[in-house]
Formats: sequence, C-alpha cells, structure tokens
Amino acid sequence: MTKDILQMVREEEEQANRNRRRACIICPGAIGDCLLTLPLASLVRSAFDLGGIDFIGRTEYIDFYPGRTCIDTIKSLESIDFHRLFEDHRVFTVEDHDRLIGSFAAYEHIISFMGAGDVNFETNFIFTLNCSHPAEVTLLPLASSGESDGHVSEFYIRAYLQENQVPSTPPVFDAAACSLRAHAGDAQEGRRFLEALEINPDDHLAVIHPGSGGRAKCWHVDNFRQVARRLVCDGIQVLFLYGPVEMERMPSSVRQRLSDIAPCLSGGDLAKVLQVLTWADVYLGNDSGISHLAASLGKSTLAIFGPTDPRRYRPLGPRVTVLTPPAASFMQATRDDADCVYDAILRALGN
Repeated sequence: MTKDILQMVREEEEQANRNRRRACIICPGAIGDCLLTLPLASLVRSAFDLGGIDFIGRTEYIDFYPGRTCIDTIKSLESIDFHRLFEDHRVFTVEDHDRLIGSFAAYEHIISFMGAGDVNFETNFIFTLNCSHPAEVTLLPLASSGESDGHVSEFYIRAYLQENQVPSTPPVFDAAACSLRAHAGDAQEGRRFLEALEINPDDHLAVIHPGSGGRAKCWHVDNFRQVARRLVCDGIQVLFLYGPVEMERMPSSVRQRLSDIAPCLSGGDLAKVLQVLTWADVYLGNDSGISHLAASLGKSTLAIFGPTDPRRYRPLGPRVTVLTPPAASFMQATRDDADCVYDAILRALGN
C-alpha cells in the first residue's frame, strides 16, 4: 500500500511539473498562416512532453483553437508591447517588473513567426527573456525560402529541427493529418444554423466560399455561380459563405445573383463557420483561410489555386484536391473551367 501511495505521489508530482512546462507560438498572420503552424506546434508539444502551448496572434483568427487543436490558450498580439522589440537594440531597455518580461516568463520554448531576420527584434527578445529565465527561442519566417519546394508547414518543421535538439525522434510530416477536431456541441450548433437557413443537414451539402484575402487568388465569381447552379439542379444543397472581405469587396448585385441560387451565410465568426462546415459533404473555395479551415477539419476540400504555388501553400488534410485552372482564364468566367470543377465535386461526392 505504501509503495502504491508513493508511486501515486510521484506521478502527481511529474504531472504537476509537466503542466508547468509550457511553450508559445507567436504568429501575426491570417487564418491560413496560423493553421499551417499547427503541425510544428504539435511536434513541439509531443517532443518535449509539455503541459500546454499558448498561441499569440490576432484573436479573430485563433479564438476557436482551445479544445479543438493542440493549442490550450490564446492571447492577443495587441496585449503585448511587441513594437518595443523592434527598437534599436543599442538603446533598448526593460525595467524591473516590466510587463514585457512578464509576458514571456512562463515559457520554456518560444517559436516566433514575427521578427525573423530582424537583428533588433531578436537581440531585444532574447535580452528580455534572460531577465527572467533562459528559454529556447526560434524565429521563423512565415514564408518558406526560395530554395524550398516543399510545403511551408514541412519547411517550418525542418527549419526548427535544424536549430534545436529534440529529445525524441520527431514524427514524419503528414500532409494528410487533421489539425482541427470539432467540439462535441459543434455539430448541434451547425445543425441549428443550417436549419435556420432551411437547409437539411442530413442531405448532401456543398459549401462554397467564393472569396479570399487576395483579389488575385479569386477565381471568377461567375464560375462559382455556374457550379452552384448545376449542383442545385442535381438536387444537391448549396450554401455560400461570405467573410468580411467578401461583404466589403463583392458588389451587392453579385451577392444577390448568388443568393438567387442558394442561401448565403455571412457575418459569423470562425467558430460558427467551423460548426457549419461539420455538415459539409464537400467544400469548394479559393486559396483562402476558410479552405484551410475546411481541410484541417478533414472535410472533402476542393481548393482552386491561381497565382500561388499549391506545393507550398495547399491546405493540409486527408481529403484535399487542388484544382489549377489555366492561368489565362483564371480570372474570367469560363464554362469549360466551371465544368471541370463541377465534375470534380461530383467525384468527391461519389456521384
């Protein structure tokens, strides 16, 4: 009995020590940028047997992470005085009990996608950390180097391993792994949203997001319209998703033409979008953050790429198909290109 009690005490102490060991990811990027850092975050967590990982970024892009990813806690970029770290390192100072010191005092490992290549940031950051404790700091660029022809998430892992020793053999990069898992209540909430739009979640549903943060990444909206119309004629439900960019950039007349074909969902945060996507049988979109979101959930994802390189930036997930219409017609309404995408959706649906 005494041995059992001692063993239990040791295990509790080990767990308490593990819980105190934390890492953080700092990423100023958008939805897709942040999601593509998660394979590295997962590797670091498992390799160092950490109690948790925090993610510091733009909260509107990451607030759904806790409980659905390997990330435990999120923090806002604006809550930390990062601008100070870009000051000339020759005049940079921190005071005793400085908030900047306290912002990083809890972390053993810090991976920053901010400040890579900036000598002032790196020098000031390391100086700030050393005011409280030594920590392992790795600065990585958000874009892979010109010499790399692999996926950017794989580039992050390779670059990290080149600079750091890990205590165990790291897993092989798996482009088909899911980095998102839905909450138990996500499907229920998604059903409620869809039924409010008179969509039956139990029937085939194609979710289409016709936008992207970059104009040049957007396949012509009339091509999406043609695809949606043919799907509806086949008895397949369609839902259009609009984000803030589409609501600002897309003329109301264009949105009206789409809503004449199928319901549209706009104004929701990313958690709501995720909840709706749990019911999607197939997703169609451009090279956009929402495409990365759908793929990371394991959804059958058709991502249309134009000027960006899908070898580096394609969405990660087990059921991703990248479509690359001809560059000459990418931003034009073209029946042949729309037909090819329509056929790809039918294949994804098993029709």
